[in-house]
Amino acid sequence: MNTPLLWILIPLFISGFFLFIMNHQRILKWTGTIISLNLAALAAFLPINKVFNYLFWELKVSDEMLIFGRRFVLSEADRPIVVLLFLLCTFWFFILDPKTVPIQVIPLGLAGTVLILTAYAVEPIFYGALFFAFLALIFVVLLSPPGQVPTQGVLRFLIFQILGMLFILFAAWLASWIDINTGDQLLLVRSLVILALGFSFLLAIFPFISWIPMITEKNHPFLTGFVLNIYLLGVFIFGLRFITEAGWFGKNINIQQPMQIAGAMMIGFGGSLALVSKHLGRMMAAVIISEIGRSLLAISLFSLGFPLFFALFVVQALALGVWSLSLSHLRQVMSSFSYDSAAGAARQWPIISSGILVGYFTLAGLPLLAGFPLYWALGSNLRSYPLWINAMYILGALELIIGGVRILAALTRNSGEERVLIIGNPFYRSLILAVNVFLVLLGLFPQIVMRAAQSITKIFLGS
Repeated sequence: MNTPLLWILIPLFISGFFLFIMNHQRILKWTGTIISLNLAALAAFLPINKVFNYLFWELKVSDEMLIFGRRFVLSEADRPIVVLLFLLCTFWFFILDPKTVPIQVIPLGLAGTVLILTAYAVEPIFYGALFFAFLALIFVVLLSPPGQVPTQGVLRFLIFQILGMLFILFAAWLASWIDINTGDQLLLVRSLVILALGFSFLLAIFPFISWIPMITEKNHPFLTGFVLNIYLLGVFIFGLRFITEAGWFGKNINIQQPMQIAGAMMIGFGGSLALVSKHLGRMMAAVIISEIGRSLLAISLFSLGFPLFFALFVVQALALGVWSLSLSHLRQVMSSFSYDSAAGAARQWPIISSGILVGYFTLAGLPLLAGFPLYWALGSNLRSYPLWINAMYILGALELIIGGVRILAALTRNSGEERVLIIGNPFYRSLILAVNVFLVLLGLFPQIVMRAAQSITKIFLGS
């Protein structure tokens, strides 16, 4: 018995089995939720590389597995990453409504989470790029339910991910010559540039940014929220391990400055998109683009920023989850998510609309919500950065809040219909209110999420 078998092969087999029972939607939803939660619990408490007693047996779970000459390692230190991924998976499965969300999110979402772990666990780490190509294929199928033609945004997403994989593999091959040609800084710089280009494709960094607003506008909001949250977290985790294992932090090569520039640009683009968009789906793209920028700035701080980075993704999952769930319910009664179609929604469906507003303003950084203390801490740590980066950071936050005011104005506009209407199951309406309250509590007590983020940070700092 070993950890890759428990958290990679067995869940992958289970996700394949789920494909055969998709007609039983409620059973599949709760089975997937419980299995994901159990996998997270195993990751949290199962002894690794230690002998322990289970019923009548004496067992020992090793931390590595060899497949076709490649080692897959999930050690004691990797517990927080495994727990985080399966808990996020559990959260998304728990909040989905089978009546409004295609049920294939359960098997394909579980398989996607497992592929992220596979990319993280494989050694040498650059082989992980291959698994992200398979992950992109799975998410293309997820974003294109049976009977629907893949949108242009989905096809562009697939193309960019394949190109990113190829550039990362080429950069790894080029870097393999550095040990032979010691001191060849030019070769190292070239490999880093190609590697940066590969991750730019994966993370939709400008100018490869177009697929995010295209997907959020045309595809199902819940599927879009799930894919953006899980996929981007997986790419960042993979990138962090790639960089730290290569040992480039100790070299005389400045990788902070490119991250700073890219992060500031993404925040600027996200804020500008929030100012001009008149579509609730594209507003989701605006905050996601800004979140990518904030994540890059947090990573550029290294040890100071890693806890903030992981805390940002936890808050992002909660905010995107309640926002996506709310949009999925509104999708039943709206022809589109344009501001004109959504006019007066808060007057007719106040609880559903509250999920949209709280989810958006959390990611925009409105005070008293969960995102604000994290963004404040990140901005405080950027004071040693150039003035234009700090100015872009503040300007982007203001633009996102102004965009949120425009959403509020659209949802509360007088549409001629003042009746309060009921849509959705009472369970999901209560769930929306519960997540809203929790986001407010996290805004008041941010140390809750920061403590969890600190334990994940130790993996990449080697302590």
